[in-house]
Amino acid sequence: MTTTADDPDSATPTDQLVRTPRTIFGPYVTLGMPVRSTVETDDGRARITVTGRVLNGLGEPVGFTSIESCQPEGWTRSFTGPDGVYEITTVKPRPTPGRAPHLTFLLNTSRMIRPAVTCLYFPDEDNDADELLVRLSPEQRATMLARRTDKGYEFDVHLAGEFETTFLGWPGLLGADE
Repeated sequence: MTTTADDPDSATPTDQLVRTPRTIFGPYVTLGMPVRSTVETDDGRARITVTGRVLNGLGEPVGFTSIESCQPEGWTRSFTGPDGVYEITTVKPRPTPGRAPHLTFLLNTSRMIRPAVTCLYFPDEDNDADELLVRLSPEQRATMLARRTDKGYEFDVHLAGEFETTFLGWPGLLGADE
């Protein structure tokens, strides 16, 4: 079928087929997306490094995963390599009303039908009054805690399996009955 200007449903008026760009995640998320692996602030706070791996249910690395983190101070976007490893540099977020300092992570791979959303919490903060964490079991909470390392923090995301990370719903992606 040829897409033409005479076709009222045509998205691109031309007399030739138009190839879609090569993608991993879909027509809007591509390998060419800009990487922004550092949050810059001018308030004098020390930067921290968060590293980790994205793993499947068997504990194997999941390569080429898009990872976005967001916090009040800014956001990052990075991609894992074939080894499933990521690294971001940011500042430790400040607490917000009802919430302990945390990073919200949005992950997407070619194997997922929708993004996975979770939060990274810091083990050296008072997380006991966080309005999300108080609703979770101790086992679920544990999957959202980073580990302190000499270089910063480490946070592995397990997409499935025995050590599966606790994931949050993503309002608006699916119907209200889901």
